[in-house]
Amino acid sequence: MKRVLLNYPILLILILGIALRFYNLGVIPGETFDEIFYPLYGLNYLSGVKFFSVHPPLGTYLISLSIYLYYLVPWTDTLASTAFDIANLDPISYRWLSAVAGSTLILVAYKLSMQLLNQKGFALLVALFFCLDGSLLVDSRFGLINIYLSLFGFTAMLFTVKAFKDNNNQPQNIAWALIFLGLTVSVKWNGLGFWGVCLASMILIFLLSKISSRMQQTMGLFDPEGLLKSRPLWALLVVPFLVYALVWIPDFVFMDQFSYFEKHQQMVSFHSNNIEETPHPYRSDWYTWPIMIKPIGYYFASHDVLLPGGAKQTIFTNVHLFPNPALYVFSFLAIFVMSLTWVQRAYEAIVTKTYESEFLVISFVIIGFYANFLPWALVSRSVFLYHYQPASGFAFLALGFILYKTSQRQGKKFEVLYRGVLIVIIAAAIYWLPFQLGLDIERERFYQMMWSQSWI
Repeated sequence: MKRVLLNYPILLILILGIALRFYNLGVIPGETFDEIFYPLYGLNYLSGVKFFSVHPPLGTYLISLSIYLYYLVPWTDTLASTAFDIANLDPISYRWLSAVAGSTLILVAYKLSMQLLNQKGFALLVALFFCLDGSLLVDSRFGLINIYLSLFGFTAMLFTVKAFKDNNNQPQNIAWALIFLGLTVSVKWNGLGFWGVCLASMILIFLLSKISSRMQQTMGLFDPEGLLKSRPLWALLVVPFLVYALVWIPDFVFMDQFSYFEKHQQMVSFHSNNIEETPHPYRSDWYTWPIMIKPIGYYFASHDVLLPGGAKQTIFTNVHLFPNPALYVFSFLAIFVMSLTWVQRAYEAIVTKTYESEFLVISFVIIGFYANFLPWALVSRSVFLYHYQPASGFAFLALGFILYKTSQRQGKKFEVLYRGVLIVIIAAAIYWLPFQLGLDIERERFYQMMWSQSWI
């Protein structure tokens, strides 16, 4: 009981996150947005129908597992009773595991933050941001695969940081980090951004250790020499891709159509040559994602109701992949401030031959953000706001870090800044929640909440 009381803040955040992700999970009709693909593919694995997907198979495996397990519970019909027709499936069957993954991601973000700074105030802020972000929330409520990429990616980051810190359990932590990196890439190829974080972090620590043999860490949070002696670089270059290759085995057994290389040639061709003649209506330029220029409409319906006086009132039911605007803007500003801080700290480290462990925390966050954000500048086909989710997670870490440091400073202005930012973020989460949960709202209120024409 004492342990529960000590951890009640994170428990409350987790309960809130679970409630938001499971509330009315099956109310919005099925096959919404990209649910026309992934649940159908998952059902095809169960029914024996062959298909082609432009992404690695792990996300589809998980949706297939979600459907299979759902129809094993006593209060549901059998899967055979659906005639393996996607239209006959209960939408909850291919959504519940996404909701579990999205809820788990909140806890992973908390654990990662504790490993980075070992301060509950910081970790609770980060967990709250992951809980309230509308983009992660919406993708946790549908049969889509982006949330699995974020969950596996940040779990890999958790074990990576633990490997840097814990010499006693370093081999196990490295192994788990490498496995989860492989699983991340096995959802979508843009999971390579997390792999790049690990590679860049190792290179940075190696360079810092070589600047001077007298270089010291004043706080002792990490032990870079210990990690380098374990020689994990070869494993980083091999093991995740071995895991990736192993993940494909069930798909090849099932499909029996193309070789491993033929399949990847087709996927590469799609991603490199599939430039649309007509741009997708919800496409957005990568550099606009932090300021949320173009949310994505997932579902829309309207109906009229009669008011007591006999007049008609139009009611809209819509779901948008609608991030928390305040959270996105503040977190991007935090990345900007942290980037400037990193440049200053890096210069000081080179000049003075010393650095604090906090510099490594800042480096990890900055590397994580840019490794998952900047590569999208090279993509020529349509890209969408949900591609920003991995980078946004590191931006939330940056905002949590800066707000926590602000809360530790003396002075009324710092307290006002800290509380003010949190109030605005929470207020924005409540205000735009109908867009994320698909709640009924009046037509007039819908347009009032669309502050920008590009949001519609």
